[in-house]
Amino acid sequence: MAFVYRRIYRILVLLGLLLVFVLWRNRHTAEKASEVVRYTPPLPPLPTGSAQPQSCFVFITRSMSLTKVRRTMFDVEKRFNERYHYPYVFLSENHFSDAFKEGVTKMASSPVHFALIEDWQEPEWIDTDRVNDRIGFRNMLRYWSGPFAYHPAIQPYRYIWRLEPGSHYTCDFEYDPFVEMKHRQLKYGFAISIQEIPSAVPSLWQSFEQYIAQHSSRGNSTLDWLVDADFNRCQFLTNFELIDLDFMRSTEYQELFNFMDRQGGIYYEQWSDASIRSLAVALLLSRKQVWWLADAGYSHDLLSNCPSDPHRQRHCH
Repeated sequence: MAFVYRRIYRILVLLGLLLVFVLWRNRHTAEKASEVVRYTPPLPPLPTGSAQPQSCFVFITRSMSLTKVRRTMFDVEKRFNERYHYPYVFLSENHFSDAFKEGVTKMASSPVHFALIEDWQEPEWIDTDRVNDRIGFRNMLRYWSGPFAYHPAIQPYRYIWRLEPGSHYTCDFEYDPFVEMKHRQLKYGFAISIQEIPSAVPSLWQSFEQYIAQHSSRGNSTLDWLVDADFNRCQFLTNFELIDLDFMRSTEYQELFNFMDRQGGIYYEQWSDASIRSLAVALLLSRKQVWWLADAGYSHDLLSNCPSDPHRQRHCH
């Protein structure tokens, strides 16, 4: 019995050390992001009568995730959408069950749309025998990296707020982020930045440098956010992101996505949509076009963002 207790103690110690490391890394990369793209209050007033932009929430999920989806929708509605009523778009490579449709529709204060993803499969140039991970998961990462912006159900919208099943929003929103994006001419918004582990993206930067060598770099880019003495592997956590789809649908973004897609790193290594999106934002956008939502309370798994401003903390509970 003593042996069992020692084993449990060691496991708890290791989990504690892992949690400390994750929190430290999250703080370190957040500080790095704040040096480059922090969007600091107070915000200037919006024009009187600012109309809601064409915007929606987007989930890519499956019927089996109903409970997690409803938990996230509960937060979104309570913290924001019961006052603004933006629509939800649910995408999946499989048809949603009637129970799923009924379950999420009851949570929403706004229209809910369900659509099938037709182009979910891996590209024809991918050697599936070399893929050493769940290929369906890799298809999802690739889809979030670029193709989703052209789905017919997304086409009517200019801005999207990506939602991840099981994520939590812990603070009330005192403003409309979609209106902020439009009025401030912001192209991308995020809450958390992290550092990817080296073994996940061994050839990512080399491939990116090959792309840069073939294309002229913009003078007002934020590439220095990704480079200290070398590539620092910083990236935005895309589980909560606000995107101006004009940016993703631009020729420049699509050229970068297509080039990186052809390298196969999403399937042969562990590149993700966060990898591709972060490179695109750093290369193609200026500091004033990127928004760190430092005042947004958000958590997903072990990662979280908590406002430091005392006023904002009064709206977190």
